Order: sequence, then structure tokens, then C-alpha cells
Amino acid sequence: MPAFPSKLPFGAFLAYAPRGSSTASKTSRDVAYAIKQDSTLRFTQGGAPAAVRVIDYAAKRIGEELRNHPFLNDYFNPSVTLIPVPRSSPTQPGTLWPSLRICQALIAQGLCGNVKTSLQRTKPVQKSAFAAPGQRPEPADHYDTVEVAPADLFTAPQAITLIDDVVTRGSTFVGLYQRLREAFPAVPIRCFAVVRTVSPGEVASILDPVQGTITLSGSGLHRQP
Repeated sequence: MPAFPSKLPFGAFLAYAPRGSSTASKTSRDVAYAIKQDSTLRFTQGGAPAAVRVIDYAAKRIGEELRNHPFLNDYFNPSVTLIPVPRSSPTQPGTLWPSLRICQALIAQGLCGNVKTSLQRTKPVQKSAFAAPGQRPEPADHYDTVEVAPADLFTAPQAITLIDDVVTRGSTFVGLYQRLREAFPAVPIRCFAVVRTVSPGEVASILDPVQGTITLSGSGLHRQP
């Protein structure tokens, strides 16, 4: 069993309440689902309605918020290589890969130095969104079903930000962080999700940049906030 970190810092940009009933919570679900599906939503821009591709809009807003939330600069700067969290199954040509799309949108905004698909899923893992209570993948499941692309092992990045669309418990981050840590022991590695789940409860604002911690203990995974 690999020595997973007991405390793993992470960053997130938006908040999403899967069971909230307020107007903000309902809108947060629309935004989160649009990011997961790489789809569009209609917003009002300049007083006129417009269809916005949500991943691209979120990447633009991250760039605009760097000044207001300086910690974001640790995750996004020219020295950083973004690595997308792989899909739950080995990627097939033409398959939607939300985390890669997010990375592509972020580099289009000039927010990183490079994007590499260094993590590759070798075996399917249960999707957390469809797993029954107690059946969600644990860090070891993610660790055991990915590998670092052999060609990427020869050139270590200056810094890595591991990118996911949504963080809930943080199991994916813990497992994949350890896989990257073993491949690049001297490289700073950070974890960032565009959306963090708020459950139970409501969200007061969808835009809610935070730094938090994922704690792994004998009682399981705990994410704060």
C-alpha cells in the first residue's frame, strides 16, 4: 500500500450544492453539470442574453480573479504544467474528457506554461457519481488504475497542478497525487478543482475561491471546506 498523504491541500473556484433548494444552489447545479458535460448556458452579458460555453467562461473568470485571490497564482502561472485527472475509464478517441477541456481552456487564457496528459487510466474505476453509499472509489483504487506516461518520466516539469472538474471527498486527488509524487519526487504538485461540492447545505455564492485540506485518516476522507 503506498503511503498516501494524511493531509493534502487543494484549491477550488466555484461552489455547488447538489441538494440545495435556494436559487443560487439550483443555478450552481446547472453550472456544475455544464462543466461536466462541456455544454453551454445562457447568461446576460452587457445587458443582452448570450449562450456561454461554461468551461471557457470559468477559465476566463479564473484569470480575472488572480488579483483578488492571490493564492490562485500558486496554481496558475507560467512555470506550471497542468495535468488533467483522467476519466474513470481508459480514454477512447473522440470521448469527452472534461478535465482536459478545462486545461485547454486555461492555457488558452495564458494561465499556465504547458498541458500534459501524463496520467493515463489503465483500468476502469467506478464513477463516484453513480456509486452506491460506501462503494465510492478510494485513493488506492485511483492509484492502482493509473500510470504516468513513460515518455513523460524523462522530463520533470517545474511545477504541476493536477486539474479536476469537481471535488467531492477528494479521493481522486489523494490517489493521483501519490502517483505523481512517486514519478516526480522533487516537483511541487498542487491539486485544483473548478467546482467543489457543498453537501449538505446551500451555497450563498457560486463564485467562491478557496484553499482547503483533504484529510485521510482511519475514519476515511474528510474535506474542509
